[in-house]
Amino acid sequence: MNLLLSIRNYLVFNALLAIGVAGCAALPAPGPAEGGFNLRGKIGVVQGSESFSARLLWQQRGDAFDIDLWGPLGQGRVRLSGAGNYLELTDADGSVLDRGPADAVMTRNLGWSLPLTVLPYWVRGRPAPRLAVADEIRDEADRLAGFAQLDWRVELDRYAAVADGASEQYLPNRITARRGDARVRLAVSRWQF
Repeated sequence: MNLLLSIRNYLVFNALLAIGVAGCAALPAPGPAEGGFNLRGKIGVVQGSESFSARLLWQQRGDAFDIDLWGPLGQGRVRLSGAGNYLELTDADGSVLDRGPADAVMTRNLGWSLPLTVLPYWVRGRPAPRLAVADEIRDEADRLAGFAQLDWRVELDRYAAVADGASEQYLPNRITARRGDARVRLAVSRWQF
């Protein structure tokens, strides 16, 4: 019984680390984010009285993604791969832990999910297109500092200049999404296009 509980706790812990990239299949598709990106950083998740954090490496190509998450000293490494609303969760050995519609995968492992199809827009400092947006807030430089979309409150701050090919753009280095007692915070340490 203790072994079963340990395995369950391992899976729940690692899946909660991945919560910032989980999706919801019932959402209208906003269309793929233009271009692709790689980002490196940290993710922190708070759900009620539970909290977890991990390092992350996120590679986005259109609506396809690969996201690696790991804890201190590389422990508990998991990978989330997929495109659109399809999600595959694998462990450090490459064993598939779960796969299918993102909402179903996250609900089975966590009991709730985030809108995966819009996260590539949110981390780049903008709401997803073709979806309702409310309560936009701008900072002193007239950059988007916050908005509400899909029942989530998204806060964007710590903007910094990032080279995007021959041009430069300002992107948030901290993105926080809240809904109810859930909070996901992403701190970006490096952007690459």
